[in-house]
Parts: sequence; structure tokens; C-alpha cells
Amino acid sequence: AQSLKALARFLETFETVSPEPVCAPKAIRGEDNVIYVEVGNRTEEDTFRIGDRMAAVGADILDETGVLVVLAPFVVEGARQT
Repeated sequence: AQSLKALARFLETFETVSPEPVCAPKAIRGEDNVIYVEVGNRTEEDTFRIGDRMAAVGADILDETGVLVVLAPFVVEGARQT
């Protein structure tokens, strides 16, 4: 239950700070019990900016709940803007 609450909080914040992603976020629990949220973005700039912001959110969630949720962003090659 704690993991679901942590994930919901992470995704709620992600929706407010992220431009529209190319691929919808997909949560995966790793063998290390870390929840990875994969999301495809249009540009490297978006990927880095969102990654930095969400790293801080993930750290806050970890401090408060003991659950680590991290963003695993990537650039979708066909969506790159030139």
C-alpha cells in the first residue's frame, strides 16, 4: 500500500511539471524494489529538465515513505524536434 501511495504522489507531481510526453509513463518495480517510471520525451532538454525536477521529488518521497521512485526518461528518436 505504501508503494502505491508513493507512486501516485510521484505521478501526480510528474503530471504538473512535465510537458506532454511522447509515451505514457509506465511504472516497473525492479528486482531491487525500486519503482522505475519510464517515460519518452521529445527532446534531450525536456528529458534532463524533468529528470532533475523529479529526482528531487523522488528524494522527498523516499525520506517520507522509505519507498524509492525514480524517473527513467528517454528521448523518442522519431519525435525529436529539429
